[in-house]
Amino acid sequence: MITAEKILHKYGLKGTGCRKFIVSRLLESEMALSENEIKGKFTDLFDRVTFYRTLITLEESDIIHKIVLNDNLVKYALNKHHHVIGDLHSHFHCNGCDDVICLEGKTKFDVELPEDFVQNEVFVVIEGVCASCNKE
Repeated sequence: MITAEKILHKYGLKGTGCRKFIVSRLLESEMALSENEIKGKFTDLFDRVTFYRTLITLEESDIIHKIVLNDNLVKYALNKHHHVIGDLHSHFHCNGCDDVICLEGKTKFDVELPEDFVQNEVFVVIEGVCASCNKE
């Protein structure tokens, strides 16, 4: 079973309370979570600076990635730990319930860049309505 402690150890990070809390919350969720969704009812558990620095550390360590939505809301998801996701993948954002999921498998991007341009990253968010909201 994958745990927050195992993930942090694998990446050579100490298992601080805040790191374990964030990774555990993301492990428990099938969806990407915003900062407030990660905190849940524990809004005062960690001070704001510690929480944001921890998110940055986890992202820089390639444990999590962020998804920026059209309204500039940022959600976070784990990288390659409990889902089999390629490095290049897209996300689906439901306009009804606001859930964001990582879409498994690589998404094909056919983009011709100008000469001498180098692609580093591609961020794709597909907006729409999930199956649950579509039934309503």
